[in-house]
Amino acid sequence: MADSASSLPRLDNVVVASISEISNNDLRVVVVESRRGHEPIETEVGPAFPVRPDETCRAFMITWWGYVAYAVRNESFFRREEGEPDHEPLGVRTESAFLRYVAQTTFASDDFPGPLAHWVLYTGWHCIDVVSNIAPEVEEIPYAEIVWGLGERGGAG
Repeated sequence: MADSASSLPRLDNVVVASISEISNNDLRVVVVESRRGHEPIETEVGPAFPVRPDETCRAFMITWWGYVAYAVRNESFFRREEGEPDHEPLGVRTESAFLRYVAQTTFASDDFPGPLAHWVLYTGWHCIDVVSNIAPEVEEIPYAEIVWGLGERGGAG
C-alpha cells in the first residue's frame, strides 16, 4: 500500500537497487536495507564486516509521479548544506542549492507546475535529489521482487 514519504522508516544501512524512469518524467527508486555480515573479510586496514542486503532485509519502492529535475551524487563527495536534515533516509526541503539551481535553469516555479520541494534520499552509496511538486509514494515490497538495476547488492560489491 502506498503512503506518504514520511512513512519511509528510519533505516541505518540502505543501498539503491535501482533508479528508473517508469514512464515519461516519472521516477522510481528502489532501496534495500543492508545488514552487517557475520564473517569478517581482510581489508587494507584490517578485518571488516561487509554490510549487504539479504532476503531478511526490507525493500522500499519510492515513486515520484512527475518531477522537474533529479540528480544522483556519489555519497563519498556529499556535502551537507546548512539546515539540511540529518539522519533521515528521505528528507524534504523548501530551500536549497539544488532548488536554486533548478529555478535558474528551468521555467518551473511555484506557479507552474505548483509549489516545488526538494526531496533528498540518503543511502550508503548515493544521495538522490529530486525536485517535484508532488510528494513521492513509498511502498514496502517483498525482497524477492527486487530487480537489481545497479547490479546485485546495489553496487556495494
